[in-house]
Amino acid sequence: MVVQQNDNYIRTHSCFNCYLCGNRGQPLYHGLKDRLFDAPGEWHFRKCSNHKCGLVWLDPMPISEDIGKAYKNYYTHQNSKNSMTWYRRVYQWAKEGYLARRFNYYGNSTTIWKKLLGMMLYFHPGRRENLEFSVMYLPSQPNGLLLDVGCGSGQKLMFMRDLGWLAEGVDIDPIAVDSARSKGLQVRLGTLEEQCYQDNYFDAIILSHLIEHVYDPLGLLLECYRILKPGGRLVVVTPNNESWMHKMFNDKWLALDPPRHLHVFSVPSLKYLAQKAGFKKYKISTTIREANGLFMASKLIQRTGKYVWGCPLSSTFRFWARGMQLAEWVILKFKPDAGEEITMVGEK
Repeated sequence: MVVQQNDNYIRTHSCFNCYLCGNRGQPLYHGLKDRLFDAPGEWHFRKCSNHKCGLVWLDPMPISEDIGKAYKNYYTHQNSKNSMTWYRRVYQWAKEGYLARRFNYYGNSTTIWKKLLGMMLYFHPGRRENLEFSVMYLPSQPNGLLLDVGCGSGQKLMFMRDLGWLAEGVDIDPIAVDSARSKGLQVRLGTLEEQCYQDNYFDAIILSHLIEHVYDPLGLLLECYRILKPGGRLVVVTPNNESWMHKMFNDKWLALDPPRHLHVFSVPSLKYLAQKAGFKKYKISTTIREANGLFMASKLIQRTGKYVWGCPLSSTFRFWARGMQLAEWVILKFKPDAGEEITMVGEK
């Protein structure tokens, strides 16, 4: 039932059954509030009773006409700038060397000593995961056509463009789109389906923490499949509802992010979605990327009920979080589906 109260109220509709398999959902969490950006309302989650699926979703769910209210203060409305300290400069050199060795970026411009610096990152699993995510697990393809769906203010889009991709983006948030365009990026406003791209057009499409935000994930993946070239790749990265830290923090886990995360996937549910969208060749795994950040934010939610995006944190707390990330890296050797994020690379 939809009830109108006031301009700050987010109207909702009930979602008792699983979006993917249709099974009845079991109540999981009740009475959660927005712990990041102060969207109004209290929110509840269900989990699919089919153990072969395991999808988690909001019930009730915001109606599409009101979901924009949940993004009023969202982080994509902010532009982050980092000063180039000596540490960041050395890390940038190591990053260039790693990406040159691992994914063949930067061509022949990368010196031997940068590649040697990059090799040092093999001893830091967390940093290595960050670097592979930074290029969305895609090898270099100069002048390849790349689409970033849900590109936000365009940070990743600009990075991929600078690496040689012919990159463009699409986003439904007009503030984020204006920010991206101010950087000289080619970004369209609206949903992917509204853009009417031609069949077999893109070499790569990336969905970085987007699919959990959309009402119709299958429709989105079907459209991606249609506009990918044969042999083109779709890369999806999304939170993992079966992660170690979700089990640790339960309803205080940051990546639940009510009311913006409408569907939170597991490895089986994402596999099922990929298959329904037509992908016969795909690789799905979980990673420890941002396990340290998720630990810190979830711990603060556990302590205070809130996490302030970008707030300063002590060195001791950060060191503790890196230790937890390393612990999760060890856990993944025995439980490979326990990482904080699910990564899927599908090929048409």
